[in-house]
Amino acid sequence: MNKNEHLLQLAIEDNIAWCSVICAAHGSDEIVSSAAWANLSSSPQFYPNIITRGPSLQTEVCKLIERVRARKHLKNWGIKDSFCDLALTDWGFEPILNGSWFGGTPTQGPMPPDSEWKKVGSADELLLWEIAWGGDPEKRIFPQSLLSDQRIEFWYMRLNETIEAGFISFHSGRSVGLSNWFSLTDQPAVLVVATEILGRRFPGLPVVFWSSEDDLEYEKAPVFRLAPLQVWLSKR
Repeated sequence: MNKNEHLLQLAIEDNIAWCSVICAAHGSDEIVSSAAWANLSSSPQFYPNIITRGPSLQTEVCKLIERVRARKHLKNWGIKDSFCDLALTDWGFEPILNGSWFGGTPTQGPMPPDSEWKKVGSADELLLWEIAWGGDPEKRIFPQSLLSDQRIEFWYMRLNETIEAGFISFHSGRSVGLSNWFSLTDQPAVLVVATEILGRRFPGLPVVFWSSEDDLEYEKAPVFRLAPLQVWLSKR
């Protein structure tokens, strides 16, 4: 296994672990095999019910689709096709997003001033973070129970008492996952700053994430495009 293949596997496994944590916070019923991860219960908005762990898993995924649909309560649920090689149109899915996996080990650059970037430390701050990110306070995706998980850190930059930008890091062991970065005031290169912060916070560990093809911030970040992915959405 070469370096890129190793990073790709780390990125996929980190994303599976992250999705599992979020789904478990909402009450999940999960299956994990060498082929894929699946949640047979409803996943929160923006989170899939199936993520493949390797290529050429059409048969295994179709069996999981049958198990998810046997619950008869899920609508508009998704599959993250980690290697962009599934054919699911005949199974009632449509592709809604094309993206790529990314990974790299940032150098230990200078940490931004403490006055600029901080970590969420309370339930009230987490609510403000989620609202700034664009979440619905009545339908929380990130409950306060996540604050007790030492692997998760919600980062934010505050200007004039308002959260202006942020991201999430998830330390899964062999890598650090980066997700949900945002900026409300077009702060330049939030993704670049996030990788620098994590390079300093977790020296020597790869930073991994996935991004849609229309987000070009990764071009300035110290990471490599590893492989394409696709997200499918059930139409029934």
